[in-house]
Amino acid sequence: MKRDYLLIGVCQRPHGVKGEVLVKSLTDDDQRFFQGLTCTLLDHPDAPAGKSLTLSAARPVPQGLLLTFEGIMTREEARRLGGSYLAVRRQDALPLESPDDFYSGDLIGMRVKDSLLGDLGAVADVMNAGSGDILIVAKEGDKEVLIPFLKKLILSVDLDSNLIEVQLPQGLMELYRQTPSPDQET
Repeated sequence: MKRDYLLIGVCQRPHGVKGEVLVKSLTDDDQRFFQGLTCTLLDHPDAPAGKSLTLSAARPVPQGLLLTFEGIMTREEARRLGGSYLAVRRQDALPLESPDDFYSGDLIGMRVKDSLLGDLGAVADVMNAGSGDILIVAKEGDKEVLIPFLKKLILSVDLDSNLIEVQLPQGLMELYRQTPSPDQET
């Protein structure tokens, strides 16, 4: 879903006693987190813009990134950021390299529809698996479905309609959810 702000991370928890925050990056390039970057806090991906914070330091760790913000000096202040999304204004974001690229934050919340199975749910997260991204699709009352973000599976991504159309290979859904077989009556 195209928003005024691009989601770039999720604050996980405080680290240490000097205000550092462990952040899960929602971008494919951690260089996007640089000293002086102005981030906006959001309670959830569709929330109105909240407090602005300026990044004073960033360093990678195996669990994500450790970020330090101006004015966040204690563990308790860092703890209050837990669960918040970090966003940047769309016009301040680094440009995409190709028209086939998308900001991961734009994909979160989009509906996913299979050409045969219909509505699969909404994108809850985008996971980088090293060789490519994986959409984590959630639907209330069902198990999450992991869908590789590959051209052969993704038919279209329409940010304006908030819809990703997919054509899943036979058997993928059965790994996650019970679906009626074509010869069963529905």
